[in-house]
Amino acid sequence: MKKVKLSWKELAWYIAGGMIAVFGVALMIFGIIGHHISNRNANFVKNAEEALITKIKIPFDFRVWGIIFLAFGMLIVILALNYNAKKVDRDIEKQIRRQQRTNAGINRDIEVKEAVKVIEEPAPAVEAKPAE
Repeated sequence: MKKVKLSWKELAWYIAGGMIAVFGVALMIFGIIGHHISNRNANFVKNAEEALITKIKIPFDFRVWGIIFLAFGMLIVILALNYNAKKVDRDIEKQIRRQQRTNAGINRDIEVKEAVKVIEEPAPAVEAKPAE
């Protein structure tokens, strides 16, 4: 199997997205734990949630913030995967075109135009005359 090389930039995006997603999962877990602690005075998670709600004035508990962070982290990872997959496809197509041009130069029977497979625009369609 071919060994895949990751660039530092690609790896950094994966790590950043993964860390944000893990932070979201941790927030969701703390939200669930805080919801199930029955003693209101000793419930440090509910106290932290209430402090956060009063501080930023957005009525979201830890579970909702966890879902938001998880979705944002996964969005970063998906965008990085999509970008790098397209980049690899472009590189492969570039190598194939280069190889086809090289082979066309060696074999005189093949024209460069055929080797590169240039797609020409189709000729305009001839309109049929209406029957009288």
